[in-house]
Amino acid sequence: MDVVGWDFESQLEELKSAFQFGGVGGCRRMMEIKRDEWKDIPLNVAVVGNSGVGKSSFINAIRRLTTDDEGAAAVGVKETTFDIQNNSHQNNPLLKFWDLPGVGVHHFPRKSYMSDIDVDRFDFTLLITADRFTENDAWLSSELRRRKKKCFIVRTKIGVDIRNNRKAHPRSHNEEDVVRAIRESTEQNLRECGCADVPVFLIDSYELQKFDFDRLERRLIEHFPQLKRFALILSLQATSKEVIRLKVAGLCSRMWKLAALSDGTAAIPVPGVSTVFDLSIVIQEAEFYFMQLGLDETSLKRFAKVTFTHYQQLQSTVDRCLGCHVVGTEGLKKLIEELIMRADPLVTSAAADEYFRFVPLLGSFIAAPMCFGGTYYALKLVLDKIESAALEVVQFALERAATEN
Repeated sequence: MDVVGWDFESQLEELKSAFQFGGVGGCRRMMEIKRDEWKDIPLNVAVVGNSGVGKSSFINAIRRLTTDDEGAAAVGVKETTFDIQNNSHQNNPLLKFWDLPGVGVHHFPRKSYMSDIDVDRFDFTLLITADRFTENDAWLSSELRRRKKKCFIVRTKIGVDIRNNRKAHPRSHNEEDVVRAIRESTEQNLRECGCADVPVFLIDSYELQKFDFDRLERRLIEHFPQLKRFALILSLQATSKEVIRLKVAGLCSRMWKLAALSDGTAAIPVPGVSTVFDLSIVIQEAEFYFMQLGLDETSLKRFAKVTFTHYQQLQSTVDRCLGCHVVGTEGLKKLIEELIMRADPLVTSAAADEYFRFVPLLGSFIAAPMCFGGTYYALKLVLDKIESAALEVVQFALERAATEN
């Protein structure tokens, strides 16, 4: 499966069509539009379940927000969902998680439930359960299956179940046995209602480094409609190794478009570097990489809060991996120049390779062929470095979580 949803051949055909009607200028305009078109794609995820199962906590968790953060969904011991509510992701207002009332509550009776929630507007449904799988859960699973709607079962509050079992059975308690029993029970309930093939994920919204949370995000991306998959990847927070790698794959897929926008007359010479590349494009994209892979200050502070680590420790990890403390555009420019200078002979050779690889395909669409090759490889070099720092940050958080459990 093409998780990123990138098809070079189809995009090349679009480019040729734009060239036919608008020449080189038309191609460049099309590439500029395509570069950021993911921001205009609506993404709608339904989060449904009975009262008290933790829908609001889950919506906060997948957005990596705590209840104290601005825009967080209200969480309480009482039912907080009396009507349909949407919660936009802070990275992308068009990614919305819809908190839906449970079946049969208030003015949402079973007989009209699907029309009341307007089920067809959602790209995906996450059915949240806790404690036990109810009759309404079984009915909703069957109904979604009958309508051929994509759905996962998400069993929450696993940490609570484990702690309760430890208190009840202090001598015989075994965490793996508890988790296995919950999974088997949920899967058995699904088999009984004819939904044996619906994936089940066990999570705790307050312990994101444990259980199936990372796997849930990965599978959600894989099963999302293909045309919307790339937008979802770029919208989610980069707080797991899997999501980081998916983001990197997506970012790599757009490099040729950016490099093709390179203008040799706009290339800024770097002292001591023989490679020709468009520094302004590389700096702009590097800023995007920083935010996408969670290395900007806002993202690091948010990650520190949800993983119970210290922001300064995460920032120190980033600085160590990058070899410097990057602040603002000038800091990124310095990082890029140092990376290029250290690898200039390799970059020069690689730029020529990229030139010969893409020119037969793109040909006259590229305004400055050698600048294209240098820009393309410079982007790759910078992304590789930022990716390694992002993976180190996640690894640090995982190790801290392991030592505390």
